[in-house]
Amino acid sequence: MNKLLFFFVLSISISSLAQKNLIKNGGFETKLDNWRGNSASINPYEKKSGENSCIITQYVGKEWKGIDQIANIPENTYALEISIWTKSDAIKGGKETYNAGVAIAEFINNIDANLSSINIAEITGTTPWALNKQLIIVPKGASKLRIMLALAQTNGVIIFDDLNVVGITEEDYIRKKEEENLVIKEEEVQKNSQPKELINGDFQNGLNSWNGHGKVISDLETSGNFYAAISSTTNEWVAIEQSADIPEGAKIIEIKGWLKAENIIQGIEPWNSGSFIVQFTKDGTTKTADDQTIGSVTGNTEWKFFRKIFAVPNETRNYRVMLAMSNCTGTLLADKIQIKIIK
Repeated sequence: MNKLLFFFVLSISISSLAQKNLIKNGGFETKLDNWRGNSASINPYEKKSGENSCIITQYVGKEWKGIDQIANIPENTYALEISIWTKSDAIKGGKETYNAGVAIAEFINNIDANLSSINIAEITGTTPWALNKQLIIVPKGASKLRIMLALAQTNGVIIFDDLNVVGITEEDYIRKKEEENLVIKEEEVQKNSQPKELINGDFQNGLNSWNGHGKVISDLETSGNFYAAISSTTNEWVAIEQSADIPEGAKIIEIKGWLKAENIIQGIEPWNSGSFIVQFTKDGTTKTADDQTIGSVTGNTEWKFFRKIFAVPNETRNYRVMLAMSNCTGTLLADKIQIKIIK
């Protein structure tokens, strides 16, 4: 009877691991209750869910500004599943990789010694709401978890919401890792089997899928939109770009988007301007036609819409979209870049 009772209690305690958030007030619904430190504020305007989020700002100086909370790790916990939503605005990087908006998990033993630390989130630049999630095996000897939310010796704005820390068993850990690996494999198969399309043309996911030198700006106070900014202080080529595929049999391609100029001073040549350009190739390098300019801007302008339709050049299998400061100075803003291919 005692053995049955023991296993019954053990099964209840293990099953409860996957249900309880070890962090108190992880959604900041009761303001900053249960959190230590005075570097954060409650933000009722920008939140992922509920009524509030936590915001940390720093515009002058490069101090560590953060809050933290310590939670006990239940017995029989094999791993922790930690997730948190983040949003950022103009966070500058630094010499160290940790100079960012960070969420850190620190494992502590019974005498409060740090056993290990892992970054759950490490955010720079301007980014929309994004979920940061990790599965972490609890180090041997760890009895407590310290969660730190901070601007780590850098400037900018970081917003946190919906922090969730759940203990899981070894069996659940293995299952979740297998599920993660399966998703990764499926994504790889899908990526390799389908034509690559231009994505994130509205920059809602920062500069994901774009290459080059630029940043994303958030118009949080008005429309809440995001747009790309490409700046140059010298008469050099500075650009962001993205390549994609043209399906076999495609006849027509429509390319459109919005541009805005801020103090763009034209260079020596007429084409030295803020430019929206498309390049057609048959293999990613060999051109099938001359580069085509969709639109260009100089000086200071309001948002301008540009749209062009082309017959797909013979043998074309790829195209590259470039948003460039083409050997001029100033800042080019771009948004809502869209491609439509017609067979």
